Amino acid sequence: MTIKTILILAAFLAGQMVIPIYAQSAPEMTQPGESPFEHGYNDVKFLDAYFGYPNQKIEVQPGDQNVPLTILFSNVGTEDIAGIRALLSLPIGFSAATPLVEGLIEADTSQAATAGSSFTLTFYVNLDKSLQVHDYSGTVKLTYSRVRENGVHQAFYDFNFKVTGRSVLNMNAENPFIQPASNNQVTVKVSDNGTAPINNVDISLNPLVGTNASGDLSNLQNVVIDQRHWNVGTVQAGMSKTFSFNAFIPQDIAGQSLHVPLTVTYFDGQGNQITKDRTVDLIVGPANSNFNIKLSTPSYIMMGVMQNLTVGLENLSPSKISNVAITITPSSSDLRILDDPRWYVNEIPPLTSTDLRIPVFADQNIANQAVNFDVNMQYTKDGSTVIESQSFASYIRPVIDVSVYGVQESEIAGQKMIIGNVLNEGNIKGQFAIVTIDPLEGSTIKEATQYIGDIDIDAPTPFNVPVQSTTGHLSGDQRVLVTLTYKDTLLQPHTLTQTDTISFGKPAPETGGNLSQLQLVILVAIAAGIGGIVFKIKKKPREAIETKVPEAS
Repeated sequence: MTIKTILILAAFLAGQMVIPIYAQSAPEMTQPGESPFEHGYNDVKFLDAYFGYPNQKIEVQPGDQNVPLTILFSNVGTEDIAGIRALLSLPIGFSAATPLVEGLIEADTSQAATAGSSFTLTFYVNLDKSLQVHDYSGTVKLTYSRVRENGVHQAFYDFNFKVTGRSVLNMNAENPFIQPASNNQVTVKVSDNGTAPINNVDISLNPLVGTNASGDLSNLQNVVIDQRHWNVGTVQAGMSKTFSFNAFIPQDIAGQSLHVPLTVTYFDGQGNQITKDRTVDLIVGPANSNFNIKLSTPSYIMMGVMQNLTVGLENLSPSKISNVAITITPSSSDLRILDDPRWYVNEIPPLTSTDLRIPVFADQNIANQAVNFDVNMQYTKDGSTVIESQSFASYIRPVIDVSVYGVQESEIAGQKMIIGNVLNEGNIKGQFAIVTIDPLEGSTIKEATQYIGDIDIDAPTPFNVPVQSTTGHLSGDQRVLVTLTYKDTLLQPHTLTQTDTISFGKPAPETGGNLSQLQLVILVAIAAGIGGIVFKIKKKPREAIETKVPEAS
């Protein structure tokens, strides 16, 4: 009994010694780790700080004065707040544009904010010239009161903002002097003369190229530029980048100035997308006056078609030119002269001109390109032999040969239609085609338009234009003007018109009390006939009608 009691007592004492050890270590083993989220909520949450006005960020640079600094907050509490007042503390180099309050910059207005809404506070500051273009930090103190509660609450917010610098875009041609009757390479320099980079610069040729500001055709209408879009990328402050294109300049604009319109899109230092229209000026040199013979050449040669290249030779001197031997050599083997490349002209009188008609064929490999021609001439003038070497260029233009056929009436799902087909017998498709139906000569059809897109060369392109009548019912023959507009590969517009007569069936019969003259004549004739028959029946003498009854045998 004594031994059992001793064992029980020993076990009890051992348990008392072990339990405190587990009691002390257990909380450390079971305590969860700290949460990565902050659970402390305020009534107001800071969202953003930037130079500019609400919803309008602006670029600023050192030395700017009285510029707005906007801080965006959100009322994330459950109560509306009012009496909002804010004081701003900024680093050295920033000062208040308005008198300081306790050495701090005060917001221009006090506001109220409903629960769940955002609000802004704008401070006006001056930037010292000693500042740099980079990020800065500041602190704002916000005081406010909750609606339907007493007392004033305050909160402090540390934030970062950026002095972005200001981007200044400039564009000009590196060599603005170009030559007529030739294919010139033009290099345009895009410069940033500001203190902030110009990001993602994207440049395109203005779609109104060939027209001036008033909408009239300018001297760019026959100039061919081989590209319409350039991606320049980012231009750092104080740096520049270039892009190039080839411009074919016709002979007839020699001595003139060209203003090439461009549309530039980029992002400034605040991330705003900016779109500007800029003009690059080019100066076309005069026609060479050292030659006695002036060449007149066509601006275009059609691709894939045998044709005559007409070259004009004008004698600019007061003396006769005789025994003129001419050789013409194209720069591309894909443009073939279908004759002996040498020509002979007996004489050209003073101040007169003559033409050479040269059969040529342009292969599809040089479509939408300019081909140069070298011209060598040898002639006799005033008893001396003269040798001249000139050159000219012509643009190889694909052929779009369209016609409209099969114009007729149709009805689809109860809707009257004018349908037809557009056939392109050229060697390149037309683009952005539109068919327009206009009434002619008292037609009751309303004007209607349909966009049909590209006009391919491998099959007819159908159109079906829904039409309506001004009187509510279409019938009879309707004369209409069908107009087809489209653009070529240079996005120059073309128009084709034709007149068609569309039959919508017989006119509906007229109803009502008004009778035509023909109907009246027919009714009178029928009435006269019936009256004559009745009159004859009345005048005819009655004759006894005898009935013979056969006698019985």
